[in-house]
Amino acid sequence: MMVKPPDVETWATSYLRSELVGLGRDVEVDVRQPDDAAFPLSRPLVVIRVDAGGKVTPVTFDCQLGVSVLAGSRQDDSLARVLANDVFAILSDREVIFAPNSPVVSIDDGGCMFPEAVDDELDVSRRYMTISWDVVGTF
Repeated sequence: MMVKPPDVETWATSYLRSELVGLGRDVEVDVRQPDDAAFPLSRPLVVIRVDAGGKVTPVTFDCQLGVSVLAGSRQDDSLARVLANDVFAILSDREVIFAPNSPVVSIDDGGCMFPEAVDDELDVSRRYMTISWDVVGTF
């Protein structure tokens, strides 16, 4: 039986987008930063990508997500700080395991690194974090 890693980026962006809407947040969530993005941004942007991963068992994989939150400006990082903390809380919460169609079977708390500021040449405040999940593959 062939077991493929799940499309974690697509699932995670959809899940996070829905959770943020539930919090009343107007945020763009995607797997990449648009090439034509104009800064400062008109609305915050969260970018999710798979940074690393490997097979753990015949049907599970470890998955390290890199998450960037871009909001506000270099001079005013308050929105980026608050939003990044919300994103971290959502993606590292055990509820992610029980979400509809979730591939997540466990969270590696030691691999979840809270948001930190990242210098950016663009006029935007950027926060970066990592989230570590174990996920089940697709058959």
